[in-house]
Amino acid sequence: MIDLRQFHVLRAVAVTGSLAGAARLLHHGQPTISYHLDALESHLGAKLVERGPTGAVLTDIGAMVLEHASGVLDRIAAAESDVEARLAHGLATVRVGAFTTAATKLLPRALRHVTAGGGVGVQLTEAEPLELLTGVRSGALHCAIIYDVAGARPRDLRVETLFDDPFRLLLPADRPLDGPVDLGLLADAGWIISTGSYDPSDQILVATCQSLGFRPRIMLRSDNYSVIHAFVATGGVALVPELALEEGHAVVVRDTVQDVGARSIMAVTRPGRQPPAVERLLHSLCGGDL
Repeated sequence: MIDLRQFHVLRAVAVTGSLAGAARLLHHGQPTISYHLDALESHLGAKLVERGPTGAVLTDIGAMVLEHASGVLDRIAAAESDVEARLAHGLATVRVGAFTTAATKLLPRALRHVTAGGGVGVQLTEAEPLELLTGVRSGALHCAIIYDVAGARPRDLRVETLFDDPFRLLLPADRPLDGPVDLGLLADAGWIISTGSYDPSDQILVATCQSLGFRPRIMLRSDNYSVIHAFVATGGVALVPELALEEGHAVVVRDTVQDVGARSIMAVTRPGRQPPAVERLLHSLCGGDL
């Protein structure tokens, strides 16, 4: 039978890179770490960790087991948190995740309807869509607000499309172009894009520019939209979702001649009926309370 302590040990070895590091992290002696690790390997009939003079690394099977183990440990931590909140404050806790812009502009009003009257607490996780999907699948999150990544729609989860968020062109206010703007006129411009390769605005930008015979010249990478607005104000250009537009910067917003599309904003939960507070949140998000 698997002991949860074995999962904690496996995760600690992965985090620290050694049995000695795992022992320090978990406040155990190293023999205890070896005992739990050996017992887990014996139970599963597979080698999970390669031990060497410079440390320890998970095998391919070990990494696969860790993925399942982390999900189990996250679910247990969430259950403990829910029980603690209910006992201490009589609260039902809604564990919700969102990318930063959604957490700023969508969740406050929607959660106001859920928490009105008390009795409901909120635990918020800010992260990117792929990490949020992992949290929903593991049960660490009740609900997440994400945008579509590479047009993918999770097939194993309950998905509610909230709205489409169109992409808009940002230009410096002191050098504006009348809209709609032909992106071909910006072949020599310095573009500001995200740090990752999966952002839908970057993908459509690169594809559109290539169709016009050029690749965008990247001036800066940032995932902070305040930073993006500030650098556009000093001479850069950017393609950003409408939800991310901010006031107070010396920029102008333009439509484009080319169809640059939109990203889909979605609320995601595990399949099946959710706790009442989560269902109220979904109703608020989908029912026009934004």
